[in-house]
Amino acid sequence: MADVAGQQIFIAAGLGDCEAVHDGWLLQPVNAFSSLAFAVAGVVIMVWAGRATGHERSLRLIFGVFMIATGVGSFLFHGFDHAVAQFLHDITFLSVVWLLAVINVTEVRGWDRRAGWLVVLAGIVGFSITLVFAPTITNVLTVLVTLALIASDIELERRDGIRRRWWILSLVAMALAVGLFVLGRTGGPLCDPGSPFQGHALWHILSAVAIGLYFVATSRGRMRRKEHS
Repeated sequence: MADVAGQQIFIAAGLGDCEAVHDGWLLQPVNAFSSLAFAVAGVVIMVWAGRATGHERSLRLIFGVFMIATGVGSFLFHGFDHAVAQFLHDITFLSVVWLLAVINVTEVRGWDRRAGWLVVLAGIVGFSITLVFAPTITNVLTVLVTLALIASDIELERRDGIRRRWWILSLVAMALAVGLFVLGRTGGPLCDPGSPFQGHALWHILSAVAIGLYFVATSRGRMRRKEHS
């Protein structure tokens, strides 16, 4: 709990993200505004959709929307901290990673795309129900969808479906993001609650870049689907 302007405000995860809670429009302005990096990445991907056709174009547009939703969900969470905001923060990020894992396997194996979208939808519904009844299980779900993504990565690599340069850049960005996430947690060596430099904010920016680069890296597998059909 935190006391802001005489009111008790529950910061579901914000207190662990180092930045001090402010008495103003946004509770954690640095973490909130940095969350929009996901939305920016989503817009860039949607613009990039103009260079594709058919299913790949649609996929880039849909993925861009998912990224924008992730940015908005995280912004609301760090800015206003409400149970609904926490749900949106969690479900949008989980959905992005799950979408990547499913489309990787669907496209590289040439499976029916409608079935793939049903799997994506079923996963999102399942995650949503789980978060409603057990909101503290987010980390467990994150590990599960990450493992699913790694498994899909292995499948892509087996079929030479990864643009390695972009994939390595994505991996480096994500490694830096995770490092700053850990070091910048409350009580961590980089934590300064009143500083505009926040490890969690850099996590937002770098992880958004990493996910965007990963989407680019895996486009090779998607674009080569016809060769394996």
